[in-house]
Amino acid sequence: MLDSMTANDRAVTRGARRAERALDEIGGELREARLMSALSQGEAGRRVGMSATKVGRLESGRLTSVSLWDASRLAAVLGLDLHVRLYPAGPPLRDHAHRKKLMTVLERVASPLTWGTEVPLPQRPDQPRELRAWDAMIVGLGERTAVELEMRLRDAQAVERRLATKRRDDPPDHFLLMIADTRTNRRVLADQPELFPDLPRLRLSKVLQALSQGRHPPTGLTLV
Repeated sequence: MLDSMTANDRAVTRGARRAERALDEIGGELREARLMSALSQGEAGRRVGMSATKVGRLESGRLTSVSLWDASRLAAVLGLDLHVRLYPAGPPLRDHAHRKKLMTVLERVASPLTWGTEVPLPQRPDQPRELRAWDAMIVGLGERTAVELEMRLRDAQAVERRLATKRRDDPPDHFLLMIADTRTNRRVLADQPELFPDLPRLRLSKVLQALSQGRHPPTGLTLV
């Protein structure tokens, strides 16, 4: 019973984080569309019976829940269509692959550094319950390195916005973005060189060398 409850809790947490990511992505796209339309938050909200405050919270990802009815109507007046689909989850094969990639780096962390996975962002008293977490956090020598791993860059701009929001809300001393070394991901990075402009490209060997020597890696992006 304990194991099944733990598995259920993990599934619920994954679902909550997917919802948080989806709300972040939807909010960012609605904001961009509204600005392109030269509409204020108040005017966009009036067209669908929504307050300017609610529109602003939705755009910034601070609205923890929004009805599909409201989101779809607001999207429509801004020239967007909202599409929602469900897919079978099946066994957590992608979670296993994600963890395996992550561990190829974390297993190289040497003293005095330590690490943890699924490290929650701090709860801010003026905000709804925080559901976001860093994929991993490396700590030691009075500093922190936040680590995120992306297996597939389906919507690279959305990933960029989501990571920027997390770094704003919980600023680490160093930030390491790991991207799975696949043909698709390489093509996305090559076709969109403007992505992640503040993250220098790092050789994985240099990252592993720093960690194995008990040093924080520099902030940047590396293929794994």
